[in-house]
Amino acid sequence: MKQRFHYGPWLVAGLLVMGAALVWHYYPRTVPPKVAAAPLAPAPLPPPVSAPAPVDQAPKYPIEQVPVLAVDAAPLPALNASDAEAFAALQSALGASDAGQFVVREFLVPRLVATIDNLPRKSLTRAIYAGRPAAGELGVTEADGRLWLDEANAARYDLAVSAFESLDARQLVTSYVRFYPLLQQAYRDLGESDRQFNDRLVEVIDHLLAAPERPAAVELRRIPGRPRLAFADPAMESASVGHKAMWRLSPEQAQRVKARLRELRTLVAGQRPAG
Repeated sequence: MKQRFHYGPWLVAGLLVMGAALVWHYYPRTVPPKVAAAPLAPAPLPPPVSAPAPVDQAPKYPIEQVPVLAVDAAPLPALNASDAEAFAALQSALGASDAGQFVVREFLVPRLVATIDNLPRKSLTRAIYAGRPAAGELGVTEADGRLWLDEANAARYDLAVSAFESLDARQLVTSYVRFYPLLQQAYRDLGESDRQFNDRLVEVIDHLLAAPERPAAVELRRIPGRPRLAFADPAMESASVGHKAMWRLSPEQAQRVKARLRELRTLVAGQRPAG
């Protein structure tokens, strides 16, 4: 049985306010002589209420400022017919590495958008995940009745890390800009109608770069009744999907991935790298 890490309601209250009316009773009494009432001064007008300031929806990292190579002027396919072209663009950026080893071809653009958007969150369902699982079983060792992540487990990610490290960043970002209308459409389909996907991408890269370096020895624990393993450290177990993914790598692999992420961030944030 495969062993995996476990990736694990807002209440709305209402308040009713009720009011009462005062009723004046009249008693028999002598009617006093009428006295001319002094004219009432007009009530002062309330101060004008300023309209709320409009929310600035301008993108923080405009896609138009992303430096690219020559962009293909051919029209884009429809989102639901983009799998072949999107996969070919990814394959071109990876060069000799087979992209099919790392990503699912079907619904590639929506899966990529949903996967990226969920990396800073606590869970990510397999149905929307764009990546293929790493080959082999999770490597664990047992000592003194405790489970530990086997250091040899990092070898399962060698191929993916090397492919990511060797990809042509400028070519990948150029393809990203070309396909951006489809990526933005897929992002809107997630319910994010007022935001730009490129802003979210920069946020997610920053989140991954902020992942703390994991300890040299990572203790795991079994989840009763489930064929999965969790981090024994509650802080690590409650971390995001993206940070957990970084902690599966060896510290050396994580540093290599972060170096390439910094390069990609420079590009998609609209900053032309030196050289």
